[in-house]
Order: sequence, then C-alpha cells, then structure tokens
Amino acid sequence: MILYDNIAIYLQIHAKLRYTYVSSYCLISKGISILLLWQVPTMYTRLLQGYDNMDPDQQSACSYAAKQLRLMMCGSSALPSPLMKRWEEVTGHRLLERYGMTEFVMALSNPLHGIRKEGTVGKPLPRVEAKIIMDDGTETTTGVGELCIRSPSLFKEYWKRPEVTSESFIDGGFFKTGDTVTLDEEGYFIILGRTNADIMKVGGYKLSALEIEAVLLEHDAVLECAVLGLPDEAYGEVVCAIIVPKEDAKKMAEQDSKPALTLETLTSWSKDKLAPYKIPTRLYLWDSLPRNAMGKVNKKELKKLLGA
Repeated sequence: MILYDNIAIYLQIHAKLRYTYVSSYCLISKGISILLLWQVPTMYTRLLQGYDNMDPDQQSACSYAAKQLRLMMCGSSALPSPLMKRWEEVTGHRLLERYGMTEFVMALSNPLHGIRKEGTVGKPLPRVEAKIIMDDGTETTTGVGELCIRSPSLFKEYWKRPEVTSESFIDGGFFKTGDTVTLDEEGYFIILGRTNADIMKVGGYKLSALEIEAVLLEHDAVLECAVLGLPDEAYGEVVCAIIVPKEDAKKMAEQDSKPALTLETLTSWSKDKLAPYKIPTRLYLWDSLPRNAMGKVNKKELKKLLGA
C-alpha cells in the first residue's frame, strides 16, 4: 500500500490527491523516490486519463516524477499496443511486460536490458521450461496451442481437488495454463488469450479476441473495448465488439444527435487492418465494462449481460 500510495501522490491522478501536489514535488526534490511500479493495463489507462485532465504544469511535474522511477512493469492481462506507446511518450518508460500465474508465480518475461517487444510476454525466465501443445497433443514451435509450464516454483496440487490437479498436468510435470499462445520469429511468446474466453471459433477459424481488441483500440473514438464470440447458427460464433467511447467522441456525437460509433463506420475503418472474418459484425456502445478485482474484463459476465 505504501508503494501504491506514493505512486498515486507522484502522478496526481485523482482530484482528492491534488492537494498533495506541493508535498509530492518536495519528496522528489529531497531525493525520496519510488523505484518500481507494477500495475495491470487498466490502471495504466486510468493513470493516463488522470494525466489528460491535468493542466500543463501538473502534466510536466507528473512526467518528471514518473521519469525518476527505475522500472515499470505490466501483467495480469494483455497490454494493448496504443497504451504501451502512449505511456512511453508521457513517462519515457517502455513497460516491461511478463507472464505469470498463481500456480507458478512468474514464468515468462521481456528482458530488463534488451528489446521489450510489444504484443509479447518475452521468453522463459532462468530454469523455467515452456512448450506449446496443440489440440492433437503434439508439441509445436511454429503453430498455435496451449502454453504449458514446468518450473521450480510450480505448485504441487490444488487443495483437496485431486481430479482437477490430475487434469491440469501433462506428462513430464508440465502445467496446462489454459492460455492459447504462439511464438514469433525470435522466440518471444505471444498470448492470444484464455482458451475458454478469448479464443473464438468463427466459420471454422480460430480467432484471438485480444488481437482484434488491440486493433480496435487504435480507433480515435475508442477508449476501451472487449471482443467476444456470440453464438450463431450459421458460423458457430460471430465476432461481437463492446466499446466504451472516449468522452470527446461522445460529446461530439451528442451534439450531432448520433452514436459515437456505428457498425458501418467501424467496418469501413477495419477493412485495411483486419481480415474480413475478424471484423466485428455486432457492436454495442457501453459506458463501462464489467471488471474483476484485478481490473480484468469479466467476459463471462459480459456474455450473461448479452444473454449468450
């Protein structure tokens, strides 16, 4: 909590903390500085929203304060490329994205010193083994499949759940993470999403909701978005996008008495950025997205709300 409170003071993201503006600047001038910041993508989004609502002097002070940190990391859910780029513009920090789970703590990471590739979670940490297992049970280094991890920090079992424990491991003691992944040309792991939530089966294609979300977030009117597959008799599932428009887009739309974004407009914009079968065919505009305590979008709740 001390770390979070001091970061909040440094970055001045909430109106209730603005009274500490002078004292936080004094902390920096006295050489008292926070070294590390770790957050989920949602928190970095909120920090930037707070930054955008500041006056130029406060923005300058916050950018300066952020530059004093040694390292900023991100995890728990996919880091959208537009967010990574904007954060680097404001703070000078290229977020270090990595991958872990409660069952084994950290397993994959972009390097502390070296190229931090956007859209990836890096390579296995020392003494960690990772492999990709396809639906037919074979291992691949070029295809798509489930990420399996073996590590010294791997847990032993789920408490009093022997059947679940047995189903969670494959031969050799590798743990099945439930995440669908692939490798890029340099061996960096790319998370395509949770197999049971982010992988859609549309007309015979397996699509990554995270990939489509990353593209939609580049649209000028999109603040947040969630993509999921909804049941369809003809295609099995269809691509649905739920979008939270930016405030300025909503205000302009209200003045013109029209939606902030239409499916027709989104489809036209997406044609040069997504394959035809990846373009959303259903669109909902909401004020916010349901999230869990970690800030992750709750797609199970989304499907319930949509009656799927």
